Amino acid sequence: MHNQTHEQSIAGSAEPGLLGRRNMIKAATLGAAAIGLGGSLSREAAAAGPQGSADPARNALLPNIVNLYCTSAAAIYDGSGNATMTITVGNFSSVAATGPVSLKVITPFYANVNSLPSVSGATSSWLYQNTDADVPSIIKVAFSGFPANSSTTVTVSFSLDPGASGPAPLGRAIFTTDAGNTQDQDSDLTRNTWAFLFVKSSLPTPAPGNTNLFYTLSEQPLVTGGAAASVPFNFYNGAGTLLDGTDHVAHFTFSTPFYTRVPSSGRPAGFTALYENDDPAIPSVYRLAVPAGIGALGPAAPTTINIPFQAQTGAPKMRSISSGIVLPTGTDTQGDLSTSHHRFGFLNVVNTAV
Repeated sequence: MHNQTHEQSIAGSAEPGLLGRRNMIKAATLGAAAIGLGGSLSREAAAAGPQGSADPARNALLPNIVNLYCTSAAAIYDGSGNATMTITVGNFSSVAATGPVSLKVITPFYANVNSLPSVSGATSSWLYQNTDADVPSIIKVAFSGFPANSSTTVTVSFSLDPGASGPAPLGRAIFTTDAGNTQDQDSDLTRNTWAFLFVKSSLPTPAPGNTNLFYTLSEQPLVTGGAAASVPFNFYNGAGTLLDGTDHVAHFTFSTPFYTRVPSSGRPAGFTALYENDDPAIPSVYRLAVPAGIGALGPAAPTTINIPFQAQTGAPKMRSISSGIVLPTGTDTQGDLSTSHHRFGFLNVVNTAV
């Protein structure tokens, strides 16, 4: 494995790593200021007293109510396996963000970023870099603030791994206020995330291997801020026959959906953190070693392993997605990887009337 866990900057010194849990709505920090004022009250609207005069002390406690978003179009790989993705980040609000905000980009499987993006007025860094085809990397583009009613573009160049599968894997982006930013509060976290895909011409048909690994899972709702759910992942070998399954462990690698964590309690044997971050806007990357013998009872009999997932406090009510991939190791091989990876996700819900 070739990986680095760091924040290598290309535009000045990089900001420290965002470790530690973040409450996306900053209720703990800002709750006292919101009592009697309403969570969506803007600094300008609440600044005036009963006679319309400004109250500086009261105003200082209120956050800027911003509305950040990101989006992109699908990128096209050229004949040399290179693609350029343009991501648009912006602020719908008429109020500027005055504290730190950042874009995080999670690379797809089989796609590497050869150089960090250069963005005027921002600093780019690696949160996690790994050149293995089945492991995503994470880029951060940090802004010290963001103007009202504005947008800017971030261009990221990707190169396709020669062993890429037919269907293009999923990449993700998210644009949010940073952990520790108590100056700004986002009014709608459902617009901050974006999943992106690539378009490419057909690849040569690979030579077949001796396995056919794929996985399914039973998706279930996660209660925001609630207890973790134990989610069964089913690993199949479509080439398995009675008493003849995989000879070696298989690697199942995934990054967590945004606003979702894998708590330490209840993790299965063989579960390893490649990169771990408890910030809801920064995914962790994990690998599970699935024991040998997948498919030993036939192609329809899975090896099932439970992994705990938990929706973090402040998660928006929405389905948050990611992707995972299962690959053979050792003398187990697989030529066609079309079904070895796909997206998965969880619906974040609340147990109250809405």
